[in-house]
Amino acid sequence: MLNIVNYLNENDLIKVLNKYNVFDITTHEHKVSIYALRLLNSLNPYYGFRDEERNLLNYTSLLHDIGYFINKESHHNHTKYIILNEPLLDDIPKDLRRNLAFIASGHGKFVDETLVFHSQKEKDTALKLLSILRIADALDHKHNLGVSLETVEIKNHTLNIQIKGDASNIISKKVKKRSKLFIQLYNIPINVECILP
Repeated sequence: MLNIVNYLNENDLIKVLNKYNVFDITTHEHKVSIYALRLLNSLNPYYGFRDEERNLLNYTSLLHDIGYFINKESHHNHTKYIILNEPLLDDIPKDLRRNLAFIASGHGKFVDETLVFHSQKEKDTALKLLSILRIADALDHKHNLGVSLETVEIKNHTLNIQIKGDASNIISKKVKKRSKLFIQLYNIPINVECILP
């Protein structure tokens, strides 16, 4: 897999993010990026992610909701459209750009049917990163519930997530709902512990 940072530097990524910023979505996207990378870090000792995968997860996390610019409803599809058609992203090789669009737009309930056009290795990598993005996005569900991610660690063959905030129970339910793909791919359960302030 190619490293996306070789084709799109962070300044240009932020230009894209700011160009499509509505409802202060960039605050949410930065938070999801931080959460996604913390999840990846907890998995890394066991799965050995490469820099290319880490960078792709970071970029998809930062772009996953830019489709709100067109319409909140079906923003997943709009995110894919923007990523595949935004001129600022034209330097990204076609296959890498498709992966970026696939992962970013797949953070909802459905996996894009274009996955069949990827090699098996690309499919496996894209789905693993997508499953992490779904959990990271769920950790900031509704974007304004004031719940923080306290710890993430694998212990006793379980991904343990500790969150803190008044709405922790809402976030916990959302994480459980969005973790099916993760559990299926990594074959480890998720335990969410809620701490009230």
